[in-house]
Amino acid sequence: MYQPNSTPAEQPKITVISARKPEIAKLRVAAYARVSSDSDDQQNSYIAQVDYYTKNIAAQEGWEMADIYADEGISGLVASKRDDFNRMIQDCRDGKIDRVLVKSISRFARNTKEYIQYVRELLRLGISIHFEKENIDTGKMTSEQIATIYGAFSQMESQNHSNNMRISVRIRMEKGDYLSPSMPYGYRLEERTLAVIPEQAEVVRRIFAAYLSGQGKDDIADELNQMGIPRTKGRKVWYSTTIGYILTNISYTGDMVWQKSYSTNDIPFRQVRNKGEKPKYFVENCHEPIVSKDEFQRVQALMESRQKQIAGTVSSALLAKKIHCGNCGTLFRRKIDNEKVYWTCRKHNRDKDLCPISQIPEEQIITAILRMYHKLKRHREQILSPILNQLTELREKELRSNRKINDIDKEIAQLTEQNLVLVRLKSKGYVDSALYLSQTGEIDFKLRELRRLRRRIMESTGEDRQIKATEAMLDYLEASPECLEELTEELFETLVENITISSETEMNLNLYNGLTLKETMERTVR
Repeated sequence: MYQPNSTPAEQPKITVISARKPEIAKLRVAAYARVSSDSDDQQNSYIAQVDYYTKNIAAQEGWEMADIYADEGISGLVASKRDDFNRMIQDCRDGKIDRVLVKSISRFARNTKEYIQYVRELLRLGISIHFEKENIDTGKMTSEQIATIYGAFSQMESQNHSNNMRISVRIRMEKGDYLSPSMPYGYRLEERTLAVIPEQAEVVRRIFAAYLSGQGKDDIADELNQMGIPRTKGRKVWYSTTIGYILTNISYTGDMVWQKSYSTNDIPFRQVRNKGEKPKYFVENCHEPIVSKDEFQRVQALMESRQKQIAGTVSSALLAKKIHCGNCGTLFRRKIDNEKVYWTCRKHNRDKDLCPISQIPEEQIITAILRMYHKLKRHREQILSPILNQLTELREKELRSNRKINDIDKEIAQLTEQNLVLVRLKSKGYVDSALYLSQTGEIDFKLRELRRLRRRIMESTGEDRQIKATEAMLDYLEASPECLEELTEELFETLVENITISSETEMNLNLYNGLTLKETMERTVR
């Protein structure tokens, strides 16, 4: 019979093998610098920047130095001429770098195409770039922010290019090698100098002679138009401003003034008149003259004399560019006839068949405006206060009834919170770059659409501007004089936006809040 072994089994021996703590890999950080080749520029020297980045990287727990890459600042405008930059990009492709530090965007790339190319490539490789000056980390950027920085770089590039062009132009002016991009009427460019066009030169001489004989600029323009004399670049009509430009252009004496205008530094670039902000360059006897210097100076003296003669009153200056023709829409101009001041439609003044509205004495226009002012001041509570109440009620009703704005605000808040969550997840390494950019890109697109829709809704309630204008008008009328005897700047800045002359006896005063008031004028006695 089988007998089982009754000997007791030995107690099992258990040895605990401790879990190994995971090694936290350090972030391999590289720095890229553009160093100065000037021995006196110690701040931007290679040694100074190596020292700066070594200390900076060593101070961060979890970072280790990958390398420091540096190219001289004069190494060229494109990456192909920057040896260390190319070495750094290759090391990134070889998986030797996790993060790149750069002092500024301009030191990383020299043109927009290059910037976009390398930022995109490094993002695909999972490598972030930190631009210290702009405080931008591409590893934490949304797609909207990336687009913004592309635009910022493009703007910086445009400004740099414009600055280089300005420096080049200034140097050429100082050396006397500058050529104006536009030729004055009467000249053409031949072998880097201005050559006279005989038939146009005769027109210029005719203009100078006519002005010295007593004709006005408007009369000279009318005469040239009646003769059918063409201008340049396909333009056919002569204006008084065209005549004035020719009469004051010193180029017709054989001399020139360079940099009478200049381009602003900020985008959008604008050409503005040089009133002493920049140096000017006076160049004598640089081309063949069309009129003598004596004749030119006599014209300038005559123009100054006429300007003093018809300088006019403060009221005249305030009316300038405010009066429009109700028939053809042309701006009225000021003229003097037998020592009396009139305002006339420019088309009617050129040819009575072009517009039937005749000239109006300035005193009648002033009287009508002051009459309107006194009516409005006396009856402001009956005229303006109801308008203000209606506009305010309309705006509040519009906003209350439009629940869509509240819904949009809630949705914007939710999407913004989602974006913040994604940023936190990305910073902790829970979301890879491709997924992060995809999701944030979708959120940013929705946010832009919502904000655009909200803006359209708010803009459709266009009462805000009218409300503010009406409030300002009431404040002005309450504090203004009871008896106003002449036009003031405040009146035009607060009340009257512009004036429309609809006939020789009727004018419309268009106020800033959209209200139009009619006033009658005495019929002109001819």
